[in-house]
Amino acid sequence: MKERDMLALRILRDALDTSPDERSGFVSQRCGSDDALCERVNALLRGIGEDEDEEAPAAHTDEDPLIGARLGPFRVVERIGRGGMGVVYRGEREGADFRQDVALKLIRRGFDFDDIRARFLRERRILARLDHPGLARFIDGGVAPDGRPWFALEFVRGSPVTHWCDARALGPRARVRLFLDVCAAVQYAHARLVVHRDLKPGNVLVDDDGHARLLDFGIARLLGDEEAGTAATTIGSRGVLTPEYAAPEQFGGEVAGVATDVYALGVVLYELVAGTLPYALDRHDLAAAERTIREQPAQPPAQAIARDGTEATARRLAARGTGLRGYRHEVRGDLTRILDKALAKEPERRYASVQSFSDDLSRWLAGAPVRVSGDAFGYRLRKFVGRNRLAVGFAALAAAAVVAGMAATIWQMRQARLQRDEALAEARRSDATRQYVMLMFRDAAAQKDAGRVDVREVFRAGAEKLFDQFRDQPETGQTTALMLSDLYLQLGDAEGATPLLERLLQWPGIDGNPKVQANARYNLAQIELVRGHTARARELLDQAQAYWSVQPISARELLNESRSTQAKIERAEGRVDLAITTLRNAIAERRTLTGKDDFELGNLFNTLSNALTQAGRYEEAETSANESYRIFEGLGQTDSDGGMAALNSRGNAALMMGRNEECLRDYRRVADTTRALYGETTKLAASLNNLGVVLTRLDRFDEALPNLQEALRIAFAQNGQRSPLSVTTRVSLAELYARLGRTAEAAPLAEAAVEIAQASYAANTTLLGTTYRARAQVRLAEHRQAEARDDLDRATALFAAGGRSGEAYIRLMQPLRRALDAP
Repeated sequence: MKERDMLALRILRDALDTSPDERSGFVSQRCGSDDALCERVNALLRGIGEDEDEEAPAAHTDEDPLIGARLGPFRVVERIGRGGMGVVYRGEREGADFRQDVALKLIRRGFDFDDIRARFLRERRILARLDHPGLARFIDGGVAPDGRPWFALEFVRGSPVTHWCDARALGPRARVRLFLDVCAAVQYAHARLVVHRDLKPGNVLVDDDGHARLLDFGIARLLGDEEAGTAATTIGSRGVLTPEYAAPEQFGGEVAGVATDVYALGVVLYELVAGTLPYALDRHDLAAAERTIREQPAQPPAQAIARDGTEATARRLAARGTGLRGYRHEVRGDLTRILDKALAKEPERRYASVQSFSDDLSRWLAGAPVRVSGDAFGYRLRKFVGRNRLAVGFAALAAAAVVAGMAATIWQMRQARLQRDEALAEARRSDATRQYVMLMFRDAAAQKDAGRVDVREVFRAGAEKLFDQFRDQPETGQTTALMLSDLYLQLGDAEGATPLLERLLQWPGIDGNPKVQANARYNLAQIELVRGHTARARELLDQAQAYWSVQPISARELLNESRSTQAKIERAEGRVDLAITTLRNAIAERRTLTGKDDFELGNLFNTLSNALTQAGRYEEAETSANESYRIFEGLGQTDSDGGMAALNSRGNAALMMGRNEECLRDYRRVADTTRALYGETTKLAASLNNLGVVLTRLDRFDEALPNLQEALRIAFAQNGQRSPLSVTTRVSLAELYARLGRTAEAAPLAEAAVEIAQASYAANTTLLGTTYRARAQVRLAEHRQAEARDDLDRATALFAAGGRSGEAYIRLMQPLRRALDAP
């Protein structure tokens, strides 16, 4: 079809969406001075005059020749609607002992062009592969007597989501709760690589029972099917779109992906909440609409509700069962920020997935911190007070209590570990330390934009001043610096803790404070291990343990705790059997030392679980992880670092045993809790990587991709590009890209992973083997069979050298081996 005919068809489709009395003016405006184009559109309108009865009132439906005809097992009963190029009828199944109503969709007569037919058939194929309670169920399909293809869907009796909510005067929160069901249906489609691309209220019906159903996949596409997707949805230089709900990139004809649906969902939610669109658009002037959507920021809902005068405002507020003051109080703040992120002009600035969008809305409903608002200390504190108003009382008092309590608790832990002989002097230092931390937060609170101060920035600012502040009080300053490093580690901020600890260990006279020095070395050893500097971590740990081992009994507990890090270093050195022995001995010693379950015992069991997983002893690993979780549960700390680590270890064991769904539940909870507690940290990067891996195993690529991309970004920022975590996340993302056929993105990740592992982690045969496996998968996708086979052989040899620990990894490579051996 010529481009002029395609453009005429596009204008015709939009013209049919206007009322008959507006149609002529609309065509003239869209065609402008192009008289030939205008005549072509009008000729098409006249040419389908035989189809005008499809727009007629119900009283004339008996003139429609399709009424009463049979399509497969269904009798066509009545016409119930049409789109620009499609028409929908209600049908009844005949010849059965049960009644079944269906919605029958066909191409409108006169529109059976090759590209429209291809798009219709694609919609039918897409619907046939989807099965979700939030989607109208596909039932059957065929070809009508006049040659038009048709398909039958479950008949949904309902009204558009906006009308349904208005009719019941639902408030913003009730509307968001219903909207979450729509998100679940879209996320399900995305997980099966289907992007809707035309989400709008008219495509979301709500039945009398309050269940939302998503309809009309007419311009949907499959992720990865770029050529087909473009061919089926592009007319001239414009995509087939609904301007009011189209994302900026759709106007430019760019390939629409997950971010496009996120944007459209943002518009739908905005309209549900505010009763109007984010922008005032003239849908008949597509160029002006594009400029508005590309350039104009969305008006805050608190202002938009009052758009168009007092009568419209009163109507919208009545439909939400609230007054203006109450409405503005509810939608300001987090909900507005969530909408702003979903409606970002650039796709990369929107939510990475519908699930992320939905998660933030769920947090908003629960009154919990939302991700889009960041990790500002003041913000999280306000959320805490809001959720615990009766218990806390006054917000100012709560803030002081939380900060002072955090400093005191960390100090008490450190004090119990150090067991200093100079009790009174240490108490004075403790008080000075707490006062300094309080001063840090008071200074932050005095800033103009205190609500946006990140707690890490507070720590960094305090650390920079600390060395001058305590120049004349070195022991107090050293103790304070050590406590700040503990706080950094609690937040998972290795980049913040590292310079602080290195400077502390160079503090003049630090040798005269050996207990602080030993603890600083121990903290830095943990960081160096995470960053992949195994030899440096070993050196620092040996120095700390050498000091503790010659101290009185007071240092024995701390020495025992350090066995966990010692075992991790032994595993990184490739000595996993030694690590298991170290941990079993430490667990027995801990029980003798304390005689009760405590946090460190739970931590030792968790570290043992990881070592057993590396050794291929998965059932034992699962048992150890469950014991760790039981301890944290008994301590009331299931959501603590330890509790989350135990769940993660249990998920690791389940993953290696092929129990992917169990693994997914644990990994998802760990990722969500870690994000809520700490924001973007090493801990979050590791949990997102694990989540992405299991989602990849389950072929849920669309969900896996944003998790792995975010994991790699955070790992680079927190630990540098050569850490074990950065290598592992490169491997995970490279393998996913290879499965998606995106080899240009996969290849550099795999090559870098191999190079770093060869140079820095050759003793860790498991890590090195996984890098070869990833590169083999990439090379296979690039049709470089010989090179892929070489890498696969290297990986197999490395895993085999690990004995039982490598068996599961070898099994994972069997599909790659079969693909290589296929003719």
